[in-house]
Amino acid sequence: MTRGEAVVCIPVFGARDLFEQCLRSVVEHTPPGTRVLVADDASPDREIEAFTRRVAEEVAGRLPVEYERRPENLGFVANMNAVFRDTAPADVVIVNSDTVVPAAWLERLRAAAYSDGLVATASTLSNHGTILSVPDRDRPSPLPPPGLSITETDARIARASPRLYPRIPTGVGHCLYIRRSALELVGRFDEAFSPGYGEEVDFSQRCLARGLWHVVADDLYVYHRGAGTFGTLQSERQLANEAELNRRYRYYAKAVHEAARSEELPLARSIAAARLAVGTLSVTLDGSSLGPTRTGTQVVALELIGALAGREDIRLRVTVPRSLGESARAVLDDLGVERIWHDEVDDDTVPTDVVHRPYQVTTPRDLLLLGRLGRRVVLTQLDAIAYHNPVYFDDYAQWSGYRSLTRTALAFADRVVFISPHAERDAQGEDLVDDDRSRVVPLGVDHRVVVSETEPAPPRAELADAPFLLCLGTDFLHKNRTFALELFAELRRAHGFEGRLVFAGPHAAQGTSAEEERAWLGAHADVAGRVVDVGQAGEPEKAWLYEHTALVLYPTVYEGFGFIPYEAAEAGTPALWAAQSSMADLLPAELAGIVPWDVEASARRAAALIADPEQRAAQVAGVREAAAAYTWERTVEQLIGVYREAATAPARASAEPRESLTDLAMSLVGPKGWLTPEDQLALLAVSARPPLKRAVFSALRGGYRAMYRVRRARGGGD
Repeated sequence: MTRGEAVVCIPVFGARDLFEQCLRSVVEHTPPGTRVLVADDASPDREIEAFTRRVAEEVAGRLPVEYERRPENLGFVANMNAVFRDTAPADVVIVNSDTVVPAAWLERLRAAAYSDGLVATASTLSNHGTILSVPDRDRPSPLPPPGLSITETDARIARASPRLYPRIPTGVGHCLYIRRSALELVGRFDEAFSPGYGEEVDFSQRCLARGLWHVVADDLYVYHRGAGTFGTLQSERQLANEAELNRRYRYYAKAVHEAARSEELPLARSIAAARLAVGTLSVTLDGSSLGPTRTGTQVVALELIGALAGREDIRLRVTVPRSLGESARAVLDDLGVERIWHDEVDDDTVPTDVVHRPYQVTTPRDLLLLGRLGRRVVLTQLDAIAYHNPVYFDDYAQWSGYRSLTRTALAFADRVVFISPHAERDAQGEDLVDDDRSRVVPLGVDHRVVVSETEPAPPRAELADAPFLLCLGTDFLHKNRTFALELFAELRRAHGFEGRLVFAGPHAAQGTSAEEERAWLGAHADVAGRVVDVGQAGEPEKAWLYEHTALVLYPTVYEGFGFIPYEAAEAGTPALWAAQSSMADLLPAELAGIVPWDVEASARRAAALIADPEQRAAQVAGVREAAAAYTWERTVEQLIGVYREAATAPARASAEPRESLTDLAMSLVGPKGWLTPEDQLALLAVSARPPLKRAVFSALRGGYRAMYRVRRARGGGD
């Protein structure tokens, strides 16, 4: 043997059926000319020798297969030490006799072993490989993934592998490449661990202590039966040898625990890539918005849930609040989606590959929930309206706290999704997210889940006897309902429109145009009697309004997406909007109609749409053509790509807070009680979980400090 060559060694003692499978796989898949050594530790079954010699004859001339039998049983450690001595100066690859190796296994394992001059050992992924187990790290399984052969499992993992060759605290012995340089540096296995168990750990720690590494060939899957040769002796030996390992290496147990659990290590990415290659992507969708009132955000969540639930390549779970609305509950029941209550999410909740919150974070508790529900976090930032606009908050301190939380949430997320290019540009302009993590995924407009199964019905009987204009949406200031009033008045004055203006949508608690509308209506008594506000409209009422209105007015100043023109066109009705924010990205500008914010010019265009059937039909056709590009099927296809990116992306890191826990606890309650008692309890509970504590407390400190500075500037007090 020469230095740099590798000898494949199969140590064996009993379990002939497993050994035969192992040897067959090795001789079939090992490169020609590689020396294969069967080191028989005085097995009682002499058929092992006979089988080995038959195989050696079959492959003679292509692969040298040798058989060596110990005169007496030495145990695994002494048996391998004899191999190390007799094969010098070659590298040694230990292949347990209860394993099955795939094609090109040695080439890939050697590539990992020689990926750096400091590598001492290279291990492989396996079904039964402790911290290298696939699909679930540190949860060994006796079988390959359901429905897959060993060959197909390995092929899928190889194709999907990021080839990170992640470092681990110890070599894992089912299939282990040991470089001769490591043996020469630290010596052979310590026979204090005879007959076997823990010897490779001890060897690995001696290598680590001298600056060497242990890596994983994360593009290679080797099947391992597990306990195939030691049987019950393994568990007995394990207790004694683990005690010795813990005495020698007091850090080791914690290092292995970290390797088995941490999502911040490259190993987690490699295992995730393998898991997704051989299994189903698991996703939790944050259903916080699914309360009793149906809003646009709730429609988005339900349609997304419906589209994901129809995919065979997704295992979906939805987390819901106790205030779950009846209509949302009915949709989830019909879809048969797994549900989990928000208040049942705790440290024992099994995380999915990804958790997705399809709207922005609004409280620190949102981050706690996300961190517990998924190994990686995808966050959709619908828009930055609240981030920019202080009128939606009680005071500056509350607004500043929200802005700080938004920054932390977007830094915390592994991927940030925007529903329009404008929404992404807006966030990037504020340095809220970097290009590497930012993705644009427009929403679908072909709603299939949130549809009314009852006949359309008018919200007010008097609306059926005269034409009307329809302005849909919550009465937030940016929805610009006052412009709708002015446009309506101009249509009456200059174009003879004799109908009504109907407002339909919920009334917000803050940041609304209610006061402006009252003042305007008070100053225009001749128009006030023709304005009807029906408030929140259900799906049957909304459908009726779309079908019977002369024109939909959508004078919103800023939208992250904007469903209204699409919904109107689906009902065969034209709409008027301004070609700005997302509306300029997602809809043809020439069809917009509103000239921002010229009432007279906009009224002329509105009058033409009301009066001219050809213009009406052309505008509806143009919007429908644009809508064809925005389907929920396409949205989900793009999102799954984002989920898979996030699942194998490097973990997001944040600095450990410098304050003591006492300081942090004080920040939970003031000033002015930004957090509710529920929030405080949740955060105190999470303070013992470092990964969550780092991310969430950074948000708290930012918001708290901003509020504290304002209070001091005002002289203190409430």
